[in-house]
This record gives sequence, structure tokens and C-alpha cells, in this order.
Amino acid sequence: MKVFEKVRIVIVLVLGIMALGLLTWGIGKAYLELVGQSRSVKVERVNDLILPEAKFWTCQVGVFQSESNARLRKEQLKVLSINAEVINKNPWTVSVGLGHSPDDLKGLKQSLIEKGIPTVPKQMVLSERTFRVAGNGSQLTAELLTNVNSMLQEGLTTQALAKEKQSWDSKAGDNPPKDLQGLHLVYNQLRGKTSLEEQYTLGLSLYSESQRIINKFSGK
Repeated sequence: MKVFEKVRIVIVLVLGIMALGLLTWGIGKAYLELVGQSRSVKVERVNDLILPEAKFWTCQVGVFQSESNARLRKEQLKVLSINAEVINKNPWTVSVGLGHSPDDLKGLKQSLIEKGIPTVPKQMVLSERTFRVAGNGSQLTAELLTNVNSMLQEGLTTQALAKEKQSWDSKAGDNPPKDLQGLHLVYNQLRGKTSLEEQYTLGLSLYSESQRIINKFSGK
């Protein structure tokens, strides 16, 4: 009887050691798979993106002390198929169009006057901005914001519009960052315009979308 008990104990110990070994092997295998997966996922990081000073011109069509009145003015113009944007706070400023110089906006200004919309050419000056972009899609974000800033500095160009498409096609992938989709849509609309005047009219949306992204990364 004692011999049988000893054998049973040995068998239990052996089975326990085998079970512990299998458990350890399984945990180790799962850990290695997780490590392998984490290494296969590339996390892009771009720190301290610097956008140099930029200047551009726009057609100011309203200045208001409250945001609600500025938004109302924007909606009124939208009914007239005029693409306006609220570009400043305190006071709230509503503008249409984006150009490198006042001459770029002559046609747009005349068109607004003919529709009974008074307008004043206004130069916007953006000081140098530095902020941090991190996470997946950061490289594409940096390229698109840099591209917008270059057009604010130099004007809307075919080369800059084509460069954005190249960046998007090579880096956006099947699941592009949601924050960039609105900006990319404006780029597509600009590429679809057949005249410079149409591009100047829509161009301010490019600025507004880029500001929305910058404000998010800046915590505003």
C-alpha cells in the first residue's frame, strides 16, 4: 500500500510539473507574439512642428461682437452659394476668399459687390507657430499642414495641390486619420476648380480646416 501511495504521489508531481511547464510555455509564447505585434506596428512621431510666419489676403465681409451673429452671417452667405469662413475672434470676423495679394482677389471682390455684399480687402498675418504632433498619421499631418502654410506664404499653386495628393496617396492608407479628412476634401475641391478665381473663393476653407487641426494639437 505504501508503495502504491508513493507511486501515486510521484505521478501527481510529474503531471503537476508538466502542467506548469505547459502553462509557462503558453504564457511565454503569447508574450512573444504580443511583442512581435507591437514591433510590427510603427508609431510615427513628429515633435515640435514649426510653421513659419505666413501672410495672405482675404475679403472681409463682416465684423461682429458675438459668435452667433458671425455664424448667422456665414449661413446667410452660404444660401447665396458664397463660401465664407469665421477667421477671427473678439471681434468675430467673417471673410471670403484667399489670395497671395489684393490683386488675386479683384475678381472676387467685384463679384461680391455686384451681389450687394460690401467687402474690404484684409491682410492676415500669422506669426510663427510651434506645436507637437504625435501618434499614427503624424507624418502625414505634418506634411499637409506644412503644405497649407507654404500656400499661405506663396499663394495657391498647382504644384502645392499636387504635392498634397502625392502625400495623401502614399501615407493615408486604407484608414486615414479622421482629423485630416476634411482638409483633404478641401484639397480635392480645389483641384476640381477650373479657374483661379474659383480657387481663390474656396481657398479660405483650406486655412480654416488647417487651423482646426492646429488648435486641436495645441489644446485650444
